[in-house]
This record gives sequence, structure tokens and C-alpha cells, in this order.
Amino acid sequence: MKTPMENSQQKINFSKRTVVYVTVPLLLFFGIGGWSLLTRHVDNPEIVATEPTETQQAVPEPVVAVPEPARVAHTPLPEEVRGIYWTVATAGSKRGDELLQYMKTSGLNTAVIDLKLDNGALGFEPINPELKAYAAENPSVKDFPARLEQLHEAGIYRIARIAVMRDSVFTRLHPDQAMQTANGTVWHDKTGAGWVDPASPLVAEYALALAQEAYDMGFDEIQFDYIRFASDGALGAIRYSQYDGTQTKHEVMKTFFDKMATLRETGIPLSFDVFGMTFWSTSDFGIGQRLEDVFPDADFISPMVYPSHYPNGFEGFSNPALYPYEIVKRSLDKGAELLSTDHFIQEEDSRAKFRPWLQDFDIGAVYTAARIKAEIQATRDADAAGWILWNARNVYEPVQYGTKSASSSPEEASR
Repeated sequence: MKTPMENSQQKINFSKRTVVYVTVPLLLFFGIGGWSLLTRHVDNPEIVATEPTETQQAVPEPVVAVPEPARVAHTPLPEEVRGIYWTVATAGSKRGDELLQYMKTSGLNTAVIDLKLDNGALGFEPINPELKAYAAENPSVKDFPARLEQLHEAGIYRIARIAVMRDSVFTRLHPDQAMQTANGTVWHDKTGAGWVDPASPLVAEYALALAQEAYDMGFDEIQFDYIRFASDGALGAIRYSQYDGTQTKHEVMKTFFDKMATLRETGIPLSFDVFGMTFWSTSDFGIGQRLEDVFPDADFISPMVYPSHYPNGFEGFSNPALYPYEIVKRSLDKGAELLSTDHFIQEEDSRAKFRPWLQDFDIGAVYTAARIKAEIQATRDADAAGWILWNARNVYEPVQYGTKSASSSPEEASR
């Protein structure tokens, strides 16, 4: 048996295996005819052809109809995405039923659903055999296609969230593709999670294969998160297994974004999650994320503009969490300004790709319905393509979200 190190040194083919079957009708020659169905694998047909004898007439070969592969129904992109985050555990439990009912009655139209558990294990049993090694022993979702169909029937747009670089399962199976310590062991952040090396080609292959699996299963869009170098923990102790330092970190990440953009060439909508501060500066903040690098490869960009995550004193606000409208609106405006000033991208074009993550949790302030509505109003006033609410426990403040025309004013939804 090969060790994980030996396995990871091989080029792993994550391509989807597709088996196609055909049905051949045989006309019975004597008596009352009937149809007999023979099924064979077309990748390795074993056909024995015989020449007709002098007393036989050649029977025309039947027409072989090759059926179209099964296609799942995809929900059209809403004019305004109004979304909430689901863990994969929620998707496989009664909590998912409860959230779906809540979405139906509150004006929400989009669910962003994890494919992985927090440790990186896949929370479902994949079809692609090359992905099975990454699945949890007891997957959270027993029948993902059934859950996705349920959401589709309710008119819900379904986004698959894939956390890429923070993945303890991948680093355990492929330690030679991970961020390491000086003694060659896998480096872990302050939460104990392992991180893959962003320069690893194998990591990109895995992300693409998982994205294709999700789309074929019924998701309407792929969203990549943790697409960066590590930002927390003993960063000085990191030794990179793949990154050799000849490129900048943002160049490494740009290579990754470009590879993921191949999904768009096949018609799969693609979005990326980024730190909120990427909308304020052209610096990559040591993690390799820059708005200008992500923008060309994305259908949508989701900055995490949680007001509580900005430092006290930011933009003159002693506690930014108390100013949800101002922080969200200024962040989106600043991102559009950066792209316009540095890259001559029209603001109406950049804003149409912005779809921020908004705060629905109590850090820095109690996030009431009024504060959540203030964030939403800010995205609408900034002409963003929509918004997504984040709560790690999937417990959301009861709000009637409405539509753009039903928006409340910043004054009504303020502090």
C-alpha cells in the first residue's frame, strides 16, 4: 500500500468518469415480433459481424439511438440575489427544511451551501471515484440531488461554496502539498486547521473536479472561499512545499483564479469570496488577494464587508459595527472606485459583479432586523447584484427582506 506522500506525488486524474449505455432493438424474425433489449458498454464494444451466406439476405443494421446524458434542471439567476448561508450539515438535516420554509415566507431566493465540513471532508458521497477519498465516513447529506431538487422546485438559486486552501483532510492525504513547518510536518493555523500550499497544481485540479461534481449534481453556481494564503497563526513558522518565492503571492493567486475561470468557459457561473479590505486597497495584505486580480475571472465577487470586522476608528467610526449602512456602502463604492481609477473599468460594470457577504451575527453590536436591513439597503444603493447573509450557525434574525422596490430608507434601518 502506498503512503499518502507517494500517492500525492503522482498526477491524480480528477476527470469525471461517465458511463454511457445504449439500447439495441432486435426484430424477431419469425412469429409475432417483440423487442429484446440488450445493453452494452459503448467504450468497449464486442461486436461479432458475420457475412450473409448465399441463402441469406443481409438484414439492415438497426439504428442505434444513443440517449442524451441525464441533465439536471438549473434555476435561473435572480435579478437580485437575496441569500443565506447553509452548512452542509444543515442541508442534510431537518434544519434545512426549516430554513427552506423561512426562505419561502421572507423573500429570500438563494441558498449558499457548503460542500465540505469544517475539517475539509466532503459532506456527501461523490460520484467521481477520484473524489471519494475526501468524503466523510458518515456524510451529512445522504441525497444531495434530492435536496437540490427540493430547492429548485421552490425557485431557489443554489450556490455551492467550496473552501479551498483551509482543508485538513487534503493536507492529511497530501502533506507534500501543504504549508509545512521547518521539520516537514503540516502547519496548522490558530484553530488547528491545516492549509494547502496555494501554488500546488494538485489543489487547483481538486477544486475544479469538485466544482464540476457540484454543478452536475444540480448546483447553479460555484463559489470559492479561502482562496488565499494563511492570515492567522504562527505565520513565521510556515515553510512552503510548492511556493518557491520567485513570484509574488498575488501572482500565485492570480494563476489560481485563471485556472478556476476555465469553468466559465463551459457555462458554469463562478464567484469568489474575498476579504472586505481588498475593496479598499491595491495591497494584497500578505494573503495574495487583490480585487483587480479576481475581477476578470469572476461572474460575481463577494467581499466580506461585515462591519464588526473593521478596526475601531476605521473611517472615523469608533465602533464600525454600529454603522452597518455606512461601512457596507462605502466599501462597495471604494471597490468600484479602485477598478475605475486603476483599470478604467466602468463603475456600472464593476458594481454589477459585486454581491457582498453581510453580517447577521452579534459581534461588536447586536444585529437586529434594523441593522440587517441597513446593510441590505446599502448594497441596493450601491447598485450591487445582490447580497448574502452570514451566520455560522445558520440562525437568522427574522426579517422581511422584500425587493429593491420595497427597501426601507437608511434612516429607518439605522442604529
